[in-house]
Amino acid sequence: MFHLVANALHGRLLFRTHAEARALFQILAHAFPDVAAMCVLPDHVHLVVEGAEDGRLARAMSAYARWRNHARGEVGAVWATQAPPEAIPDAAHRRRLVRYVHFAPCRAGLVADPLAWPWSTHRDSTGLAAPPVVAPAGDPAGFHRFVSTDPSLAIEGTLLPTGPRGPVSWEQVCDAVSAVCRVPAEALGRIGAPRTLALRTAWALDLRDTLALASATGMARSGVYRVCARVPGRRLLHREPALHACVRAVNDARFGPLPDGDLRGRPEWETFRARS
Repeated sequence: MFHLVANALHGRLLFRTHAEARALFQILAHAFPDVAAMCVLPDHVHLVVEGAEDGRLARAMSAYARWRNHARGEVGAVWATQAPPEAIPDAAHRRRLVRYVHFAPCRAGLVADPLAWPWSTHRDSTGLAAPPVVAPAGDPAGFHRFVSTDPSLAIEGTLLPTGPRGPVSWEQVCDAVSAVCRVPAEALGRIGAPRTLALRTAWALDLRDTLALASATGMARSGVYRVCARVPGRRLLHREPALHACVRAVNDARFGPLPDGDLRGRPEWETFRARS
């Protein structure tokens, strides 16, 4: 079991848009199917992996650098020299390290709650990502309380979302599905699985105007009926983890949509603003 860290070259960022972050996150998840915890930050990444490293991180770093340079029309190095893998001696160290990795976006000032950062496996571990990169913890609420317990956030930890109370809008549904699926909200009308999930989430929350849903997604009304057939009632949503996650995330401020464009103009990115 190892802790792996890789840093961006001095003065550079690994990503400056959510599209770039998503590409890096997916490359690492594909390279490390045995990952126990992962966090992708603007200037470095953390991974806790169960198996041997075997050069996988270096290959993933190279693959992302090629993708990023091609996407930007740039050349040159992206990564600094990879740090040596750090062996994790026992389960107690592993637990503390997973907490450290998942709380990293809060320490960096990017978010106020670990659930608010889309590019870590904390949402996955709490059953609030679809599809998940890691399996949910046995006690998701207890796990989140352990990770979020910090004097800078909440001394007793924060709570998991439980779902909205009262009416919701299609836009609010799309925001939640965007967050849970880690895809841009504007892409929900084009991407099959997230679009289906958005429709089923809306239906579960009693948004059932088929004409409006068809117009929003570019589907025929008959297609909307077909997709939403047999959506379970609120008490049975746990039988469909992805749908349950989206319903719970609706109207929770920690599950906002992935904004388009350069993130360096956002207030929480002030530390990273001068880097490229």
